[in-house]
Amino acid sequence: MFMIFILFWAAGIYLLFRSRNEEEEHLILKLIGYYLLGTFTFSINGIVLPVGFIISLFLKPRQNRSVKRGSAIFGLVIMVISLFL
Repeated sequence: MFMIFILFWAAGIYLLFRSRNEEEEHLILKLIGYYLLGTFTFSINGIVLPVGFIISLFLKPRQNRSVKRGSAIFGLVIMVISLFL
């Protein structure tokens, strides 16, 4: 199960990297950072708040904005899936 998750995660990041609009230095590391930001949560009395995703909405990157936003959404989706598993 863990290997399937790793392959799914790597494929998602790779597809986002391939859909970039312009060249950017260290883009793969930035996508991983946006993914981790999208998965960051804060829990209050059993209510899970996606704080990292909300923070990513306020960030205004200059290059590859849609790809970075997609990476944060990918992180949010993985976080929601992990809540149910």
